Amino acid sequence: MRRLSALLFALACGAVMAQGPAMPARDSDELLARAAANSRRLPEAKRLGVRTERTRDGRGFALVWRPDGEPRGWIVTLHGSGSWAHDEVVLWQPFARQRQLGIIALQWWFGGGQMNDDYYAPPAIRRELEAVMATVGARADNSLLHGFSRGAANLYGIVALDAGTPRPLFRQVIANAGGMSPDFPMNRDVEHGHFGRTPYAGTRWWLYCGAGDHNPERDGCPAMRRSQAWLKEKGATAELAEDPGGDHGGFHRRGQNVERALDWLLGGR
Repeated sequence: MRRLSALLFALACGAVMAQGPAMPARDSDELLARAAANSRRLPEAKRLGVRTERTRDGRGFALVWRPDGEPRGWIVTLHGSGSWAHDEVVLWQPFARQRQLGIIALQWWFGGGQMNDDYYAPPAIRRELEAVMATVGARADNSLLHGFSRGAANLYGIVALDAGTPRPLFRQVIANAGGMSPDFPMNRDVEHGHFGRTPYAGTRWWLYCGAGDHNPERDGCPAMRRSQAWLKEKGATAELAEDPGGDHGGFHRRGQNVERALDWLLGGR
């Protein structure tokens, strides 16, 4: 029976891959099968005890990890381009465990393609995160929002949108190697005042950049300096950590960056 189950699973994964890497998954089940076939950190995330939550719209999923005992707060995180939520759980977990924090990682890429439609848009990201956060008791006063690379580049629109809702979710933010892109539609809306003059008032941001980033004008220190100034102009408190020895993934690989960010963000709650 186990052999038959393994064969059926392998055939399912093969069917997913046969669609081609450029085809996004059609629903949560297909995306989970694609993650099982392609996410190299999935076994480690399972070993850590993650729980999978399907999104309300049936397109994606989120991973929830809890420390032993009641969480003191939550890290809500968005992975980078063409990546998987399992990466974020595995990278954050050692730091979260030490701080008694839980993790919510949204799979916001649909597992194929790199066009905007192959990812959740900011309104959908906020909607799906709100639902998962409600189930675990994560609130604005005990959570921080993190994004890496493409995930970070979308934070500026998500937080501006969130600020205009009756119950904002995100007041503390880590933008990890992903600058504010002026050509993103929601960032244009922010710039044109559609969310008010100071849409980031009351939010605290920690921005990270590595001096060795391979794309400095988009994700590295020049981009993050511009993003810091832009956020401050629009009402945020924003601190920038420039890591001389870091690169695009240096935030987690060089753990002192994570510790500094958590000290600053959690110390200001």
